[in-house]
Amino acid sequence: MMLGTFVVLALVTTTADGVDGVISNDIPDTGITENDTVCSGGRSSMQLSTSGSPSWWYRDMIQTYTNCTYVDGNLIITWLTDDNINYDLNFLRNIRYVRGYVLIAVVDGYFELNLPSLEVIRGNSTFTFRDDHYGLAVLLTNFTAVRLPRLKEITNGKVIVLQNLPDIWIEITRDWDQIVRGRESRYPGTVTIQHDHPVARYYDVCPSHCPRRCYWYGVGCCHHQCAGGCWGPSPYQCETCKDFELDGECLSHCPNDTYYRHGRRCLRNPWYRGRYH
Repeated sequence: MMLGTFVVLALVTTTADGVDGVISNDIPDTGITENDTVCSGGRSSMQLSTSGSPSWWYRDMIQTYTNCTYVDGNLIITWLTDDNINYDLNFLRNIRYVRGYVLIAVVDGYFELNLPSLEVIRGNSTFTFRDDHYGLAVLLTNFTAVRLPRLKEITNGKVIVLQNLPDIWIEITRDWDQIVRGRESRYPGTVTIQHDHPVARYYDVCPSHCPRRCYWYGVGCCHHQCAGGCWGPSPYQCETCKDFELDGECLSHCPNDTYYRHGRRCLRNPWYRGRYH
């Protein structure tokens, strides 16, 4: 029944012109560090296709995400439906930044998913379902829990948790309003949680004059170039940059004497001759 339902669901995520239900929002992002391992991730909702066996999908996930900390695409966890496989998802434990969306769907086993390092879902591409656009979707799973203890920001796209176990536990340590607060989003709005609501253990209560995030229990506002949070008011004190980063400073663009690479990290251009390259 689950697979049949999801085939219909997958069809709904296709746009009218036949293109996969993924919207590119062209939001510049950063957050990458020299210690990060970049993987391409999934770039298309075609990964919901029923082609290929569950064992093939599992092997593909392992190959794609093992040792990855920065997903330069989408994090897609699907088709965990083979009773003969003892699924071990520890290879996902180090992922801390997803440039696109996170889709968790079609899971038959009764176990939990733990993403202990995931901090930011950027939403540069969103998952389309029922004509809405999602940065995080948890659909049709028998997971007993989905643990996101470090999730701080979903920059773009809505949140949906639907048609899972009635008592699924979504663990977050900030309130959903804080996770989606103050973003410059093309698709702002709802957090749809069916059945049990997640419980927030802790989150900063920011004063009303802070346009985005705050630090030290609301003592001051984060710089407008910060994403995810900060530990002070300076653009050098952001946990993750909203747009670009140069030598630890979050910027709205890379200066002319620099260029950018994966994750919108500005690098000095030794060949700069006074014009943009």
